[in-house]
Amino acid sequence: MNIKRKFDLFSTGLVLLFIGLFLVTWTANRYIHSTTEELADFSKKLDFMTGLKTSLNNLEHSLREFLASPDDHKRTETNLAYEEFYRLVGKTNDFNLDEDELAMLQYLRENLDRFSIWLTAILYSARAEDRDPYIESLRMSLFQELGKRIEKHWDEDMKKIEEAKKRAALAQEKVFLLYIFSLVLLVGVVFLIRRTINRRIIKPLLMLSSSSHRIADGELDHYIKIETDDELSELADNFNRMADTLREKISSLESSFHREQKVVRELAILNEFIGYVTTELEFDIILRRFVERATDLLKADGGAILVHAPDGEEFFVSTSERVTREFLEEVLRMKGERINSLIELEEASMAGEEARVLSGGDVGNIIYIPLVSGAGMKGVLGIFSKEANFSESDEDTLFAFAFQAFQSISFQRELARMATTDGLTGLHNHRMFQERLSEEILRAERYKRRLFLLLLDIDHFKMFNDTYGHQTGDEVLRTIASVIRGSVRKVDFAARYGGEEFVIILPETDCENAFMVAERIREKVERYVIDVGGHKTRLTVSIGISCFPQDAIDKEDLIRKADAALYLAKEGGRNRVVLFSELPVEKG
Repeated sequence: MNIKRKFDLFSTGLVLLFIGLFLVTWTANRYIHSTTEELADFSKKLDFMTGLKTSLNNLEHSLREFLASPDDHKRTETNLAYEEFYRLVGKTNDFNLDEDELAMLQYLRENLDRFSIWLTAILYSARAEDRDPYIESLRMSLFQELGKRIEKHWDEDMKKIEEAKKRAALAQEKVFLLYIFSLVLLVGVVFLIRRTINRRIIKPLLMLSSSSHRIADGELDHYIKIETDDELSELADNFNRMADTLREKISSLESSFHREQKVVRELAILNEFIGYVTTELEFDIILRRFVERATDLLKADGGAILVHAPDGEEFFVSTSERVTREFLEEVLRMKGERINSLIELEEASMAGEEARVLSGGDVGNIIYIPLVSGAGMKGVLGIFSKEANFSESDEDTLFAFAFQAFQSISFQRELARMATTDGLTGLHNHRMFQERLSEEILRAERYKRRLFLLLLDIDHFKMFNDTYGHQTGDEVLRTIASVIRGSVRKVDFAARYGGEEFVIILPETDCENAFMVAERIREKVERYVIDVGGHKTRLTVSIGISCFPQDAIDKEDLIRKADAALYLAKEGGRNRVVLFSELPVEKG
């Protein structure tokens, strides 16, 4: 019997054995899969019911807290709790529900708008007696009805899960016994095959040992030479082909390894930069770090970045004196392109000859990458090299890094802006005012300069809100904030102090200019016409001014003196500016 015949017999036996094992394994896996799928379905359903129950309880608790002591904070918490409940009810289900559960969910989805109307009526009714009918309706139709249904289905699902767990455990026991039997069978068959192969095949192959060892030791260029007319000759040829394949695979693996090393380096640079972004507050420094890390990524010679913020502010950072904004724009102009077009079209560009000509040979090539973030920030990143050695792979690498890093930069700046500004007016918030005033007082004290504080209050604003509504009042606050922004210098600092009060810090100025700024704001507000449903009206403001160190020598006293001047402006008829230094001597 020749070697081929022997292998045919062994191959047939192995195929039959593995087909059998495959069928056994497949059947066992199907059995386990069906039981675990059933358990997972019940678990998902229970998680949904638990989430629905928790969300309902949170909503009921928030509403109860609001009814006990109504205020804006608790109204907001109640609205957030209802939004979470609304989101959970509207979520697409990826598990099976029985008819009662589907009916409960259908009931909720059909009545969500009605519940929302009732809740809005409760939260925004001015009198307690106006809320009572809605409270009772919401309690009966939502909290009691839904709570009762949830408790019923939750208990049922718990029982189903326990039953499913028992079935799953039983299925695992059966499959385990089946695997033990298959393992014993496999070991027995392998033992018989090994004994037969060792006796009838291995010994004839020893003649191939010396040459095959050389291949195994890595001498893949060595070929086995056996001149026979049987299967051993074919085996030698197979070894030779295997050596050729291994050479190709090793070459491919080396290339893959280099690519993976490059990816690991890119991820390391990206992670390091994102970590840096979360700890640095100065935006210019973050941008410079961004350009430096992008330059390191491509092993280039330098770079520059131009960023347009959503608020209109513009930033330009370059790591080279040679590469200015004008230089980048001129290079693009020579190519027939513009920075804005790159941003709008989100297309990358590469400039080689143009950069060399314009720089006199100092810059060999530039890659331009458009930057657009989900927070509305846009820009262009340019990385340059003295040699013309950028490739499409470099462009892809820079795209991947710059996209992720710029998103992180953009959202970090947005978070910093939200933490330091008033959400309604866009001015700085009270906390930032307190910090900035402390800094400005220290600076004025160090350099022996004067500092003025303006405290502004809208006259009769509560009456205006009661007459025209809070939405119109909010619009007025935004308008006055805009007037303030347009009336002060860049070095000045404006913030919302609270309610209808605003503060302005005027460093490095004199009393006359401080009074002129206040008068300019007062006159602009006085001239502004407010149109409310065809009815035209006007508002005025009163402003108090205090000076450091003439009126006060610390922050708290400076604020008190400005407030005292504001009080006198109110008492004196409103719509006027009063300096604390002009108060009577007994001002104290």
